[in-house]
Amino acid sequence: MQLLEGRKMKAKLNLKIPCDICDYDPQDHVFEGKDMNLYKQRKHDRKLVKEYCEEHEMLHSNHKCKPIWSKCCGILDRYHIALKESKYGFPKYLK
Repeated sequence: MQLLEGRKMKAKLNLKIPCDICDYDPQDHVFEGKDMNLYKQRKHDRKLVKEYCEEHEMLHSNHKCKPIWSKCCGILDRYHIALKESKYGFPKYLK
């Protein structure tokens, strides 16, 4: 059963035609025979995205990182970075 689901997943990710909604063309993002996009359907890609957001939030304590996935293709569209309210307010030199 698991193998069958894996085959379905691979068939779903091997897009050969561009997406009509977002104009994503999988052939534009192939490097050395591998698709370089991050897909929400792939467990490893979701892990990489989560690790990136955690690392970004650790480096920038006043940022909140959230991945934005394309709803039609499931590729990573962008990261949304939101600024948190500072506990201490803005420094005087920024006012």
